[in-house]
Amino acid sequence: MLHPENDWFVLLGDQKFGPYDYKTMISMMQKHELMDYNYVWAAHLDSWTPVYQLEEFSKDRFQILLQKESEYLNTFIQRKSARIEVDIPLMGHNGIRFFDGKVTSLSEQGALCMINTPLVQIGDFLKMHFKTNGPDALSFNTEAEVIRKNFSKQRLNSKSGLYYAVRFNDIQTVGLEQIQKWVSAA
Repeated sequence: MLHPENDWFVLLGDQKFGPYDYKTMISMMQKHELMDYNYVWAAHLDSWTPVYQLEEFSKDRFQILLQKESEYLNTFIQRKSARIEVDIPLMGHNGIRFFDGKVTSLSEQGALCMINTPLVQIGDFLKMHFKTNGPDALSFNTEAEVIRKNFSKQRLNSKSGLYYAVRFNDIQTVGLEQIQKWVSAA
């Protein structure tokens, strides 16, 4: 059962913050002030619970809240650039380890990537190579920063894939032009 009306409290280290209303909690998640791994509590919960375990903060719940008639629509940050769904293989490294994976969503500003390692962390800078294919597609490189990591309830091994949101810090001109072409064609 969902309880968005409750006052929410956030545990950061030994400090407890709150109460916050549901809209403020969503806004904090959008600004990366509240992460999936942070613990929260509300009156309907038995104990402090990681955000990723709560239906109130699930991707499916947010999709419902993004509907045009939702009173929560203005709570969400509007994207600066159009985004498209893609399936592009990638390779890269964070200066410590190499990885492979795929890009599932892409814009001029960043991407959502399934990276086949759970060992990449928020704040890591990644060098990535997008291996595009097709007659008009050009492969390109980018440097990006991990701004979000979607956590898993399952036990992970060193090759388990997780979704990471990355923000592009530096992208080749050919890559930017390629993304613009894909977005305009969508």
